[in-house]
Amino acid sequence: MEETQQHFSSQKLVFGLVLIAIGALAFVDAVDLWNPRVLWRLWPVGLILIGLASEVDALRARIADGGSILIGIGVWFLAATHDIFGLTHGTAFPLAVVVVGLFTTLHAIVDKPAPQKKENTNEPC
Repeated sequence: MEETQQHFSSQKLVFGLVLIAIGALAFVDAVDLWNPRVLWRLWPVGLILIGLASEVDALRARIADGGSILIGIGVWFLAATHDIFGLTHGTAFPLAVVVVGLFTTLHAIVDKPAPQKKENTNEPC
């Protein structure tokens, strides 16, 4: 008897959870139950979470993905909007480049090699 494992997409799961959180915060703000305006400043965390989930899926499959770009953009905006280390949007950009570079390096080590293509010698058969 074979057991099949069901794999789910962490990217879709996290994206759905982020959407639920955004919708719930917008709802409680709209009906004046609570003022979540301070939390709206944390929107880059959503990008980071979606990017991390994408990277988890990509690393499981040992393929490259664009999740690192989302993580880099999220880190960039989070550092700039919260004035972390005195960074602004202009000065925090290198931090995003470092994050993308780290994930690119990780993928260079972990990813499956691409299959080799046969050369076409244009010789008749």
